[in-house]
Amino acid sequence: IDFVGLQLLSSSVMVTITEGVLISCDIPVKEFLLRLDNLQDPGRFIIVALDDNHLFVQAWAEDMIRKKLEELYDENHYTFIK
Repeated sequence: IDFVGLQLLSSSVMVTITEGVLISCDIPVKEFLLRLDNLQDPGRFIIVALDDNHLFVQAWAEDMIRKKLEELYDENHYTFIK
């Protein structure tokens, strides 16, 4: 998963700048983040889902997303014991 700081511009009469982070991930992680975003009320963090592997999210959410992904990986990590 890659986090890249970006700014997204819209093309309207007034230019709106939104500071955010571009997340590159696989589809299961994207689905996890979409579900997590739906549970955030208020405070949704996904600005736009760009494609199957990229999300543009609020910059303030980066640390929270990293923490939630670490928790997910810890919950799903198994060690094979002979």
